Amino acid sequence: MAMSSPLDARDREILEHLHQSAGGDIQALCELLGVTRTAVRQRISRLEGAGMIASELQSQTRGRPRLLYRVTSEGLHELGENYRELAVVLWEAIAGFEDAEIRTTLIGRVQNSLAERFRRQLVGCDSVDERLDQLAEEMKSSGFNIESDHSGGLRILRETSCPFPMLADVDEAICQVERQVLQQVLGAPVEFRSRCRDGHGCCEFQVMSTTASVQSLESSSSD
Repeated sequence: MAMSSPLDARDREILEHLHQSAGGDIQALCELLGVTRTAVRQRISRLEGAGMIASELQSQTRGRPRLLYRVTSEGLHELGENYRELAVVLWEAIAGFEDAEIRTTLIGRVQNSLAERFRRQLVGCDSVDERLDQLAEEMKSSGFNIESDHSGGLRILRETSCPFPMLADVDEAICQVERQVLQQVLGAPVEFRSRCRDGHGCCEFQVMSTTASVQSLESSSSD
């Protein structure tokens, strides 16, 4: 649900605090902002109604459970809005290198860094199916609107919104980088089924059979 008005500095301060602290309660936010509980509750209600934070009861050793608030994936996306233009500028700078070898090397480093970041978070996953599901969960926690789908005998990663809309508008190569990152993390060939950039309602990546040849995987990575 979209907010009726844009986030202001106090809203962002709340989201950043909850994200960095892995959650917080009304009292902590009162101390952070220096305002009354009523004022905090009004902001919390608005942010929760917009789907940017969610509440949960946390049990305590003594007394009643406390209500804890955490930032949702939608809230994380909102926090990242200020950095999107910077990301476009950086990508344009990399893509603008006239030397193709330097350009390829830099893009490869970005790709490998992203792949390693997610690969480190996949623990105890022996099969592609397990890696697919855990990767979807890890990406969700990083702010991606993504889900895994095993229906119809297929392995699908589905992004309900493009994580790099401004970058994809500038250069479709970012789509290939994301596909290759998924491929590296999952250890199996990954192909596009649909892309937001092409006018579809979501980006879908199909994870191909692990029996596919190494040659096929390498060929796909070089696209």
